[in-house]
Amino acid sequence: MFGMIYGRAMTSRTNEPDPQPEWQRQGDDLVWLGFYGPWRVAARCPSGAPFTGPSELTIRLAVGGSDEEIDQAMAQALETDGIPASLLRQIPFAEIKAQARAEMARAAEHDTARPWPVPERCRTDQDYALLVAELVRMRATGTTAPQGELAARLGIGKATMSERVRRARELGLWDGKQLTAKASTLLAEWQNEQEEQ
Repeated sequence: MFGMIYGRAMTSRTNEPDPQPEWQRQGDDLVWLGFYGPWRVAARCPSGAPFTGPSELTIRLAVGGSDEEIDQAMAQALETDGIPASLLRQIPFAEIKAQARAEMARAAEHDTARPWPVPERCRTDQDYALLVAELVRMRATGTTAPQGELAARLGIGKATMSERVRRARELGLWDGKQLTAKASTLLAEWQNEQEEQ
C-alpha cells in the first residue's frame, strides 16, 4: 500500500547526507526513519489522525556494525553526553510532513479506486473488516446508500447488511464514521497475505 519515499538524513558512519531514509508502514501508522550519527530517528504519522504530520518522535541510540563502527558511534554519543540539541534542528520536519501528506493521498486514491473483496458470508473479524472497508470506500466515491448497494451486490437483504454492520461495531472495527485501528491492522494483514500469494 505504501511505497518508499526518500528524504534527507545522516548516516551513522559519516556526516554526509544519506540518500535513502525510508518510510515504513507499521500497523495503522506511516513511520519515517533516518539516522544521524549514532542516533536513529523515527517520526510516526498515524493514518487515522485528523492531520498528516508526525504525532510522535523517537530518538534512540542505534549502534551496530564492526567493532570499530560501534566504538566510533559510542564515542560520538559520549562526546555529546546523550542526544545533542543540535540533532533536533537537523530533522527535516517540513519535508516529513509533505512526504507523509503525499503518500497518504496516494494511498487514499488507491483505496477508493479498487473495491475490497467482501465475502458473501462474514465469519471472521477480517471478513467484517473487509465489509466496513468497502462501505467506507463506497461512501468516499460518492455512493449515497452504500449499505443498500453493497447488500444488492452480495445478494443479501438490507436487514442482514444492517446486522453485519452492527456486528462490525461490536467487534471494534467501525465507529459509525470510520475504520478503527483494529480494522486497519486486519486490512494491512489481509493485504500482506495477498502480496505473498
